Amino acid sequence: MPATPHLHRQGRVPVAGVAGAELRYARRGPRAEVELHGADGHLEPTSVAAVAAALHELAGHPDLAGAAVTLAADHPAHHLHPMPEAVATAAGLGRHRDLLQLRRPLPVPTDHPARRRAPAVAVRPFDPDPGAGDRSAWIRANNRAFAQHPDQGTETDATLAARLAEPWFDPSGFLVVDDPDRPGELAGSCWTKVHPATDHEPALGEIYVIGVDPSQQGSGLGVALVLAGLDHLAGLGLGTAVLFVEADNRPALALYDRLGFSVHARRRVYER
Repeated sequence: MPATPHLHRQGRVPVAGVAGAELRYARRGPRAEVELHGADGHLEPTSVAAVAAALHELAGHPDLAGAAVTLAADHPAHHLHPMPEAVATAAGLGRHRDLLQLRRPLPVPTDHPARRRAPAVAVRPFDPDPGAGDRSAWIRANNRAFAQHPDQGTETDATLAARLAEPWFDPSGFLVVDDPDRPGELAGSCWTKVHPATDHEPALGEIYVIGVDPSQQGSGLGVALVLAGLDHLAGLGLGTAVLFVEADNRPALALYDRLGFSVHARRRVYER
């Protein structure tokens, strides 16, 4: 499962002619996502054209030089907001990919059927010390696991170090499993993240990145790692778990359905 986006550069610009509307951008490496905010109720053609023009102009911003710019919008689980759909069409963004936000209550019951099918695994906390070997081992396993993913399969020392330096990082919630047949390699990992409560949301425990080395796929390790991550989050007193998954990843969706997750929201990314 992919991570939620880790942002290297962020900013915002107003949309001329549309009161209160602005484009917020976030760049990660060669890709940049732009979100539209404050344009609800401005679906008339002139407003749509103004936002599309602002998006085109933003693509030339110095912060986004050389980046592949996409438009991202958050939608409810079962319908789409019309404004970003109209802007995407006007801007010539013909393709899209959907990232589903799934949630389930915590804790997972001890008699949940998934526990009977999951193999016993020895998880341990990730060691962030550069000399320990976990950093390079995780990058290798992660990039093998996500070799076909548009964002997640290109981790480097620099991108991992940036995430480990984030204020939310907690090594006790970054669970890894050593590969018994390959010393120095990881069989898989489950990286969790805690989101504090806000005015609109309860505190959430996220399955941030979960990956199984291709050599271990089909072993049931993925189920065991998700359960380990959920148990860790429940042990922190959190009552709701969240994760993000590509809408066309049917094996992952089937796994999360068996674990009791349901679709809470949809993030659509519009691309050329």
